Amino acid sequence: MVAGRVICFLAHLLTISIVCLSYALGFQTIAAQPGNANRKASASTTKLQMVRNIDLPEAIVFYGIESMMEHSSSGDDDASSLMLRPGVVRLINECLDVGTAAILLSEEPDASETSARQLFLGACDSSLDATASFYLLEGHENQVLHFRTLNSHFVCPPTIDYDEESSDDQTDEEDESIEFYNLQSNGRSPSPAFLLDSLRSVIIDPRGFGGSSGFGRGQWVEPRRSPMTARTVVFIAGDRVSKNGNDVAEGEERSTVKDRCAAARAAGCRVIYLENLTTDEHLPVSIEDDTDAMSLCDAVIDSFGNDNAREIQPVSLDAISTPGDYWLNPPNPRDDVGNGVAVDEIVEYFRTEREMEDALSDSSCIVADNDVADEEISEDEMAAILADLDAL
Repeated sequence: MVAGRVICFLAHLLTISIVCLSYALGFQTIAAQPGNANRKASASTTKLQMVRNIDLPEAIVFYGIESMMEHSSSGDDDASSLMLRPGVVRLINECLDVGTAAILLSEEPDASETSARQLFLGACDSSLDATASFYLLEGHENQVLHFRTLNSHFVCPPTIDYDEESSDDQTDEEDESIEFYNLQSNGRSPSPAFLLDSLRSVIIDPRGFGGSSGFGRGQWVEPRRSPMTARTVVFIAGDRVSKNGNDVAEGEERSTVKDRCAAARAAGCRVIYLENLTTDEHLPVSIEDDTDAMSLCDAVIDSFGNDNAREIQPVSLDAISTPGDYWLNPPNPRDDVGNGVAVDEIVEYFRTEREMEDALSDSSCIVADNDVADEEISEDEMAAILADLDAL
């Protein structure tokens, strides 16, 4: 009797162990139920795995000429010696493949979109792979690289669909729901207005849900829109310093690399700093790094890599995705210490401050006439004042 109970207990314990082991190995067991005697039990050796959505960048921004181009060792410190950084052509080609927008921003006071485009073409001529980038500029349909300056006037981009099968339905209607600050020089960094206006002025075809390189991507098509700041990556390099005496003119205000980092953070973008490791004394222009600016960035790299295959590069669209090699979660608008900020309030603060500075520096704003202001008090008036004081 006792032996029978021990045998039943051991059999029951063995059954529980087998069930637990089958679940641990990923097998599924089907319990026999009344009426299912003729149903064949099946087992699956495939584990259920979660597909994590990977958001490729919807826009990459080269904030400043220094982030895209560098000076060659031969030549002066002018545009004739500029050449593209290694890896820029490959990175922009990746953008063309997946529909990511690339934007070059220049905060030079006299720069225009035309001059920025010519600067890029001149740098292409000086680069080893010059012909690979020309088609990036030709034709509005495949245009992936955009140029924006402080002198740009931002307007709503047209919602054009380039589907060849529905060419009759193409329209040039503008998306009137997009609002711009259009502050020009008053919107320069550290104000995020210039960066935000530049992002809103381009249109992309958003990619649906799915994994890296399109794995498991859904077929639902999202309407065309501007890139989201949380899916925008901004590349920033140090400030240029001329060795030939052609520095910034005295009294001319320009934004610094730290200002550009602060503007990108306030806009809600990811920021990558391009560290300068070149020590060539023959270069006409040096790039000065700012350690304070580096602390504001999400990652610090020394180069984009080269123009070879993307799998072995330190910077590719897959590497700077969310999640990717450098971060896990999308960012929010934040200040220098990581606190959340209201973007519109920051833009309004800098707009007000700069308008007041411009008004105070205007020579026509004089409170009192110079002759009246410089007039001295006479001796009689001074004696009367002293007599009044004595009475007190």
